Amino acid sequence: LDTTQAALELAKFAGFRFLTTLVANPFNVAQTLLQVQHLPIAVREERTPASDETPDPDDPAYYEYLRARHTGRTTRVVRATTDHSGYVDGRPGYELGALDSGKLSVVRKLIGHPTEGALSVFKGAFTQWTYDMLHLLLQPTLEGALNEALGVYDGSGDAVTGALTLVASMVAVGWALSPLELARTRLVVQAASPIHRKYRGVIHTLRTVAREEGGLRSLYFSPFHLIPTLVKHTLDAVFRGLGANAISAVANVDAYEHPNMFACCGLLWRTLSAVVMLPIDTVRTRLQAQPRYTQKADEFRTCVPLARPYTGMANCLWRVVAEEGRGVKQMRAGASNVGHYGLRGLYPGLSVQVMANFLVFGLGFIGADDDSAF
Repeated sequence: LDTTQAALELAKFAGFRFLTTLVANPFNVAQTLLQVQHLPIAVREERTPASDETPDPDDPAYYEYLRARHTGRTTRVVRATTDHSGYVDGRPGYELGALDSGKLSVVRKLIGHPTEGALSVFKGAFTQWTYDMLHLLLQPTLEGALNEALGVYDGSGDAVTGALTLVASMVAVGWALSPLELARTRLVVQAASPIHRKYRGVIHTLRTVAREEGGLRSLYFSPFHLIPTLVKHTLDAVFRGLGANAISAVANVDAYEHPNMFACCGLLWRTLSAVVMLPIDTVRTRLQAQPRYTQKADEFRTCVPLARPYTGMANCLWRVVAEEGRGVKQMRAGASNVGHYGLRGLYPGLSVQVMANFLVFGLGFIGADDDSAF
């Protein structure tokens, strides 16, 4: 009876978690697309003139043309050519235009695009849910096993050991589940058109990546994935798991004696987390979105333009700063982006995260005031 009740509660929790994942997924998809799009290419493709003629039936653009006419939309034929740098001039029919920084505008573009549609805002939702559920099950289990092995629960351990086991368990589980994160990125970034879609689901994505890009070894030990994964999950564990300890130790603020001051310190800690983690997550997502084939493979067509392949984290970081230092409006106004360095490209969606932190901070004070009234 206890086992049946526990299974029922787990099923309820899993169902509720899946619903919350579906609700948040459109904004997560928008965030991923903002992180991986290469703005110089996207803006230049928008400026490329297109032809109004009907494409040839042998041209892949012909199917986009028919789909657009069937849905009652007007479309112009865009033929792809390359410049001296190898960049593509002329946006293919399955690509979105240059995306502004607002997530709602990205969601609207996805829904209104002829080859994407409303279902595209739920790309990768099942993969994200699977990752979250496995992480919730495995991380506490591993942390408990480490604490028991090191004697943290029997009074012989200290706070430092407990913090280390927390970080170690989160890093280990994050690394073990990192192929699911890569699969989600590929599913979100790929074009949704059945003609151009490369991956059909999470299992097919993992099998295809393993076959075309060097097997399981490349998923776990390739420096393009291993180093960003370890950096991201280590810092994420520090910011998510050790915030209260850091505030108490550094600022010497007790949560029970000075709850308001502790809440303010928590707001600063979460804002610092966003400032530090967002560039790392952006770089990691861009590296995940770029296949590194070891054999002949089908082309990976994406709904936003990607940059030329990066050689690693440092190269990606530098090129984003050097090539994407300006926003969409500034790039549209100017003919060149060379020499306009900036951090804008590393922080897509930062303002939304900061506003969310302030919202949670304000709701916390409202809740505290309501409790004190009783």
